[in-house]
Amino acid sequence: MELRHLRYFIVVAEELHFRRAAERLNISQPPLSQQIKLLELELGAALFERTNKKVELTQAGRLFLPEARATIERANRAADVVRKSQQGELGELRIGLFPSAPLVPEISQAIRAYREQYTDVSLVLNELESQQQTLVLVNEGEDIAIVRSVAAPVLPRTILSRRVVEEPLVVVMRSDHPLNRQTGSVSMADLADEPFVFYGEKMGAVLPRIVYDLCHDAGFEPRIGQLANANTTMIGLVAAGLGIAIVPNALARLTHADISVHPLKQKNATVSVWVLWNARRRSLLIDAFLKLI
Repeated sequence: MELRHLRYFIVVAEELHFRRAAERLNISQPPLSQQIKLLELELGAALFERTNKKVELTQAGRLFLPEARATIERANRAADVVRKSQQGELGELRIGLFPSAPLVPEISQAIRAYREQYTDVSLVLNELESQQQTLVLVNEGEDIAIVRSVAAPVLPRTILSRRVVEEPLVVVMRSDHPLNRQTGSVSMADLADEPFVFYGEKMGAVLPRIVYDLCHDAGFEPRIGQLANANTTMIGLVAAGLGIAIVPNALARLTHADISVHPLKQKNATVSVWVLWNARRRSLLIDAFLKLI
């Protein structure tokens, strides 16, 4: 039994007229009648009662019709799955990203656009510290990684990278802090005597290294008053008056009524966001996301 036999049967069952059915199928009537007879022989049952005046479904034909339609529908769905897969419209895309990545507008816009354009793709987002992501990418646990790094990440040869955005660092402080009286940017020298709410070990190594370097370039060692191991904890501790913090501009979007944000007046007070992918696993799913981002 071939799928075309089922399609021929369904059209004849809908038209109950061999000539009209043949016209719909764009074939001549005799081959259509022959194919229906072959189907009936294979099934061992008559599907139609034929007279000179009319064609009607037999009891077997009426029972066979919904099954034939379901089979054709499943076959079409299977073909559609293959087509969508080949066009990068179906499958799973795994993205590792640092915890505050969704707060970066370029990242959140790309994720949202991908969701809207590729509705049949399962988008799996995994929160990972930036330095862990290269290893996961090399081991093919992820398709794409989104990381923070000062310069182009040092990567294995098979891992490719592209800079998405260079993000400024800002100073967050309580709104009643004396430094908040000044408008505009704050210099690193202004922070020399301030206690810092600093990055704990669970927040990775990229941002602490940058802040240490900025402090050293300004001629002082940061006074660490409190460590935080989550973005919201850091903002909350600043709001509680335990110190100031230097964070990427994305983190400043975690607003708090008692927090004020100032630009940082210092050379190289930025951190870049990079997208990484494994050249060995390049696919249409990956290419579509890279294009959006």
